Amino acid sequence: MRSKPIVLTTLAVTALCVVACGSSGSGAHGTFSSVSHTRPTEIYQVSLSGKAQKQPGAPLGRGYAIIALHGDSVVCWRFAHLHGFTNATDAHIHAGRKGQSGAVVLPLSTGPRLHHQGCVSASPTMVKAIMSKPSGYYVTIQSARYPTGAVRAQL
Repeated sequence: MRSKPIVLTTLAVTALCVVACGSSGSGAHGTFSSVSHTRPTEIYQVSLSGKAQKQPGAPLGRGYAIIALHGDSVVCWRFAHLHGFTNATDAHIHAGRKGQSGAVVLPLSTGPRLHHQGCVSASPTMVKAIMSKPSGYYVTIQSARYPTGAVRAQL
């Protein structure tokens, strides 16, 4: 009986990936309708949690993120099933290994309200750096109560 939630979670994340990777969206830098016609170069499906946040995050915060790299200059995202915190404001990709804080390297959704999906342009250098060592980067979602990050996950 324990495998049922795992199977449902896996199916939900896979479905989100298909939607995130196959749809266009808007981000801080505009709409990328051409993304809907391209397959992602790389996809990262991660579980977000408040416990993973270096500074105190939302203790019961959780959710899922899909980060899809399209070619060498577009990064798309989709966030789902966010729980344990309210008033999400923005999201970023940061440089930093597990347990370390790092600088923002790519703004995804910029406040005052979180966009649950979208795409932004990125430099080819940044996309290549993420692809070469994804564990050296993490995604965070900030909120009004947790401005340094309510939830986090390593890529």
